[in-house]
Amino acid sequence: MVAKFDLNDDNVVVVIGTGAGGGVLSNELAQKGVKVVALEAGGRYLPEDYVNDEWESFGQLAWTDPRTTSGDWRVSRDFSGLPAWIVKAVGGATTHWAGASLRIQEHEFKTQTHYGDVEGASLLDWPITLADLEPYYDKAEKKLGVTRTNGIPGLPGNNNFKVFEAGAKKLGYKEVSTGRMAINPVDYDDRLACQQTGFCFQGCKWGAKWSAAYTDIPRGEATGNLEVRENAQVARILHNDEGKVTGV
Repeated sequence: MVAKFDLNDDNVVVVIGTGAGGGVLSNELAQKGVKVVALEAGGRYLPEDYVNDEWESFGQLAWTDPRTTSGDWRVSRDFSGLPAWIVKAVGGATTHWAGASLRIQEHEFKTQTHYGDVEGASLLDWPITLADLEPYYDKAEKKLGVTRTNGIPGLPGNNNFKVFEAGAKKLGYKEVSTGRMAINPVDYDDRLACQQTGFCFQGCKWGAKWSAAYTDIPRGEATGNLEVRENAQVARILHNDEGKVTGV
């Protein structure tokens, strides 16, 4: 049952956005009995709505509102009003992402130590380590169904991969495989396996690629604790004199 909360209900948690952050958080809270209103700037599209056409899909999912940018980079100088391929829809970037799900490597937490002082850069070591994040990586990989983790096989290589594989082996590489992806190689989590259609960026019509749009959001709504308000763009966050958030 999809919840419906009053605009003046101060007992709800308001979450802005329904992507990898907001969508997952909304579901996690709803599963624990917390009342949640998730505000989404765009509409709702599901696998049956996605379009296997790059240009048409851009018009369906992308942030095409008039926009501007600043600075001295070329986009600002020459294309300041260029629409951005940022999804404005329930599920956010999890609809558009490629699904690549790699862990940060141990040495990357110590960039300053590893690379030393680099002219023009302000490298710093992270205050945490890979070991600190591993329990959360484990949980995320299981939730998303990341290939080559938790006994999930890798995706089959497409023709592009086979060309790279042949070249790598010719150069002497011994281990060559498809990467860790949040795309089902087999049926998983009530979602179909990848059908190798090739329109991952336009929304997966099979639901094989993990997206909050058809996993966390409907599961949160099913608890009766989550209301998603579509086409509700947040312009600003309101505060009182003490700095406490009072509304959006």
